[in-house]
Amino acid sequence: MKNIHPIYNIKTLMIKRELAKDSELRSQSWERFLPQFKHKNVNKRKEPKKKTVKKEYTPFPPPQPESQIDKELASGEYFLKASQKKRQKMEAIKAKQAEALTKRQEERNKAFIPPKEKPVVKPKEASTETKIDVAAIKEKVKKAKNKKLGALTAEEVKLKMEAGEKIKKKKK
Repeated sequence: MKNIHPIYNIKTLMIKRELAKDSELRSQSWERFLPQFKHKNVNKRKEPKKKTVKKEYTPFPPPQPESQIDKELASGEYFLKASQKKRQKMEAIKAKQAEALTKRQEERNKAFIPPKEKPVVKPKEASTETKIDVAAIKEKVKKAKNKKLGALTAEEVKLKMEAGEKIKKKKK
């Protein structure tokens, strides 16, 4: 059997019968027509995904937790009267409520606290080291008033005229 299901053996026999009928394929190899079986390693044992780590064995059991009565004896509450116990519980509850109330108030008040602003940078006064030449500025303003926007100054016009005349002389 070779770990192959019998139906596959029947299938190969049927294919061989069809190939034997064909006169052209009788002389050729039939390997390409027969099914190929992949052998699987069945013996491979699957391991669990999560491995549990066992704790080290100790012959001694863990210590027994204290009972409620033992805790009361240790704190001294066991000997109090019922009314005193009630009063202590109420005080503890009131303290918790007061603490929760203050927290709630702080949360509510956070919305009303303005964000911290960055300090305003004051503009620096003109330093005495950088001296401004007032006369030069006045001259620039006068020139700008005399000059039409986009128009050349008288000196620039003379220079262009001279350059144009030189080019004409060279062409002749």
